[in-house]
Amino acid sequence: MKYLARTAIYLTMNQIEFSIPKTPTFDVGQTLDCGQVFRFVQEGDTFRVCAKNHMARITDEGGEYVVKCDDKDFFEKYFDFDTDYAAIQAKVADNGFVSDAIEYGKGIHILRQDPIEAIFSFIVSQNNHIPRIKGIIERICDSLGEDMGEYHAFPSVEKLASAGSDFYAKIGAGYRAEYLDRVAKTMLDENVDEWKKLSTPELRAKLLSLHGVGRKVADCALLFGFSRFDVFPVDTWIKKAFESEYEGVAPEKMSDLLVEKYGENAGFVQQWAFYFKRAKKV
Repeated sequence: MKYLARTAIYLTMNQIEFSIPKTPTFDVGQTLDCGQVFRFVQEGDTFRVCAKNHMARITDEGGEYVVKCDDKDFFEKYFDFDTDYAAIQAKVADNGFVSDAIEYGKGIHILRQDPIEAIFSFIVSQNNHIPRIKGIIERICDSLGEDMGEYHAFPSVEKLASAGSDFYAKIGAGYRAEYLDRVAKTMLDENVDEWKKLSTPELRAKLLSLHGVGRKVADCALLFGFSRFDVFPVDTWIKKAFESEYEGVAPEKMSDLLVEKYGENAGFVQQWAFYFKRAKKV
């Protein structure tokens, strides 16, 4: 479904305002708070979102969201307004757990994130909790990213590689410090645009070759950084959500079976299931 945005108003040379009509299948709060992204803060009815080297403020004005940003096209793509979420929801509904999960998180969109930012963010996320993840990523940006005035951009691979493992340890990354340093240095010699041309299994193999990247982090990078929807990251909440159906099944096998079941819509189901199970714990 294409969301019809109001004609953009240019507030300044670098500031654009436009609005998005509120619909049952888009909720900015649910979209940002479902574990797929970490560079945002809520300020009353407004969410401030940083992505790569862009920033937007999205305010709930009742019947619409008013967006003030530096790049309208970037954020329309970022929030994935071209996907027909209602059609996907109808296709995967099962009159059971998945339908309940959809109803609870109906407004979730899967964000179209930068691959490098997603890879590093989900390395940081390993065995970690949301406030700490957000803090580490913010310190990486503040220390290494370009100063954009109100915020710092996510750093380039060159900046990430030059920081060194001691830097990552000092900002609280713990054992992940070595992972971040070694992955950054590896990515200096890689062309992410070429990675985008690979099949999902080929791309997963590339990600798994990175130091410290296991199946869950690789699948999160695939889903959130490369927009591969034929993946199903499995964590504690997903294991609990589907344990009755896949009792005793190892996480990687569970992921494969869920992809077999939901196909190209697996990633969407994963987000609705994760968000619902984490919130309801049922």
